[in-house]
Amino acid sequence: MTETTAIRYPLLPLRDMVIFPGSVTSIFVGREKSMEATRRAMDSDRHIILATQRNAEITIPGLSDIYEVGVVAEILQLLKMPDNTYKILIEGLRRIRLVDIDAVDETCPIGVAVHSVSAEPTGEKETHLYQKSIAKLVDAFERLNEQQTFMANEAWRELRAKNDPERVIHAVAESLRIPFIEQQDVLGTDNLWERAEKVKAAMENQLELSRLEGQIHDKVRAQLDKMQRQYYLQEQIKVIREEMGDGEPDEFETLKKRAKEKIWPEEIRQRCESEIRKLEKMPPMSAESGVIRNYLDWLLDLPFGETTQDNNDITRAEKILNESHYGLEKVKDRILEFIAVKQLASTLRGPILCLVGPPGVGKTSLAKALAESLERKFVRIALGGVRDEAEIRGHRRTYIGSMPGRIVASLKKVKVKNPVILLDEIDKISSDMRGNPAAALLEVLDPEQNREFNDHYLDIPFDLSQALFVATANVTHSIPEPLLDRLEIIQLSGYTEMEKIQIANRYLIPRQIEENGIKGVELQYTNKSLAYIIRHYTKEAGVRQFERELAQIARKIARKVVEKQTEGAQILDKQALVEHLGPAKYLYTRKETENPVGKVSGLAWTSTGGDILNIEVALAHGKGNLQLTGNLGDVMKESASTALGFIRSQAHFLGFSNDFFEKNDIFIHVPEGAIPKDGPSAGITLVTAILSALTQRGVLSHIAMTGEVTLRGNVLAIGGLKEKVLAAFRGGITHIICPKDNEKDLAEIPQSVRQQMQFSFVVNVREVIALALVQGATVFQEKSGLAFYATHLTGQTPITAGGTTTQPM
Repeated sequence: MTETTAIRYPLLPLRDMVIFPGSVTSIFVGREKSMEATRRAMDSDRHIILATQRNAEITIPGLSDIYEVGVVAEILQLLKMPDNTYKILIEGLRRIRLVDIDAVDETCPIGVAVHSVSAEPTGEKETHLYQKSIAKLVDAFERLNEQQTFMANEAWRELRAKNDPERVIHAVAESLRIPFIEQQDVLGTDNLWERAEKVKAAMENQLELSRLEGQIHDKVRAQLDKMQRQYYLQEQIKVIREEMGDGEPDEFETLKKRAKEKIWPEEIRQRCESEIRKLEKMPPMSAESGVIRNYLDWLLDLPFGETTQDNNDITRAEKILNESHYGLEKVKDRILEFIAVKQLASTLRGPILCLVGPPGVGKTSLAKALAESLERKFVRIALGGVRDEAEIRGHRRTYIGSMPGRIVASLKKVKVKNPVILLDEIDKISSDMRGNPAAALLEVLDPEQNREFNDHYLDIPFDLSQALFVATANVTHSIPEPLLDRLEIIQLSGYTEMEKIQIANRYLIPRQIEENGIKGVELQYTNKSLAYIIRHYTKEAGVRQFERELAQIARKIARKVVEKQTEGAQILDKQALVEHLGPAKYLYTRKETENPVGKVSGLAWTSTGGDILNIEVALAHGKGNLQLTGNLGDVMKESASTALGFIRSQAHFLGFSNDFFEKNDIFIHVPEGAIPKDGPSAGITLVTAILSALTQRGVLSHIAMTGEVTLRGNVLAIGGLKEKVLAAFRGGITHIICPKDNEKDLAEIPQSVRQQMQFSFVVNVREVIALALVQGATVFQEKSGLAFYATHLTGQTPITAGGTTTQPM
């Protein structure tokens, strides 16, 4: 590039556009200084400097606000517009480099510039590359111009005839639809070869974009042509079938016929017909038509009016329940009451029964038996782990892949509106950011609201009032309070050992014989052998594990039959059970053989039934600490503190000095430390164990106890008495001490168990001590504690406590 002497012309800054040498175009001039520059140019030789602003928002640009390279142009024509602005026709003459703006005259900027001469290629190699680049540029532009008209063919031929490569570069750059910043970059490049390469790169981008646009256009056109062709052929087929009076009816006629034959409310009929009319007007292959087809399929398949006739024969229902389930009298009575009321009452709101109990006690099978006794269809909805509200209410049709909720889907499956719907594991529903399914169930399970249940997908009311809902749960504390309020809770406690034996003889053993193909083999189980399996191979409230053990025995025998190692009756005594099942898996807690000191048999409720909970207490010189071990929960720790508090409040009756408890530590341990333990029902057990250790009186081994204690020594009611008593009975306990307030629960305990056990109902812990300790009636009368600790803890002669000799510790 070479620069000549400076030239001075009026300056016209451009916004968002670039003018190239040789370009002829129109410009609208509206800014006052720009209009003054135009007038001065017209008054002189019509030459004016055109340079592009870097930022179009600036009204009065300075030198730094304008690109350095611009053009000198000649004003060919000036028109004054009605709004007093100018429209000028200009022609770019040559490139210039702006070096300064003369600010002497504030009304008109004068540009000081020098001519910017393009650097032509030098040398044979560079000239060859330049010519090759120009040839590729021309070829690419001609191909692009065939696809999209950027320049008239006559103008392009005229330009090519001038044989001016620089003019060709400028004309192509100006014709391309590229941002003005890229055009300015081309104009500001002095080397002609580099300038040609930049234009060629922009050209290739335009070619690729044009190719993609063409492909998209072709695909869209092909799809439209295909849809139009299919529509045309479908219409032809329809007309041909109508003329021949033959063939299957078309889709819309089928939908209309199904809608007409459907039993449903008039409002929903109108909604369906409206959707069919909408579908007829849509192209068959459109996405929306698929959504409407799916919606119509759901509407036409749902049982808006279809029901089954109930069988209200109460005798038949009782027979079915008794044949399918042993025991469970409470829930059977409730089902029979429902059937009886249904016979007498013309209209009956379906109750929402919730069967609560440990796993394996027959909750799900009871719901099936209820459906069978009523001759209703049965459907199960598993709610365990459900955390999305849409699982209950469905998704709105605006979402891709939307569908109704599980309630509506289950009704479509059974094709009637009055089935027995089992909501299984309702206590295991969770919630997250997608909503709370338990809240959605409130409408489903409320008899006042479910007459018009609104599924989001259907968006129409659906009557659920004729369905009979039965829920199952293992516990109630995890069910939200508003939902729990709508449920009628029926507790199913664990089976007794005798009940499990009866269930095995009536149901489990015959089923395993049939399932394992050993009908020709007689399995001789005795009650004693079945009890051995229950005690040593299972630890559950129900019978699932029990049946798995029986199934294992049946498989072992089936293998022996196939291998011809056995034939005839199979006597399954203890030795045979160990051979088939291996060593015992569980050792259940039994009563002590002697009357231990500082050890008491308590009773605990577990999810698998009940268990005996031994509590041990020991004392040692120390600083008055209470040490609790055995993986105890907070409530049980508080119960231990309460028990010790009661004993300390009675210290003057026991003969202990005022500082005795400050000088001795009390250690309380509950064995099986890996198992968490909690709850307040061990209160009287803790008091008895501590007093036994303090007074060195033994605890009667045939006694077990349960009950919450207060600081005043009152005994409060507890839960799970049936399970606790059954555990005590299994462990050989014959005497139970429990709160007076639980006397009403005695009726739930099987009569066969009650007849073999003694029950003492107490209101105060003093009664517990009198019953449980050896010579316990005298504990609060004699100052036995003082006598013991005056000699025993000091290492003097042994004493006799409750008939047993105790050596010094």
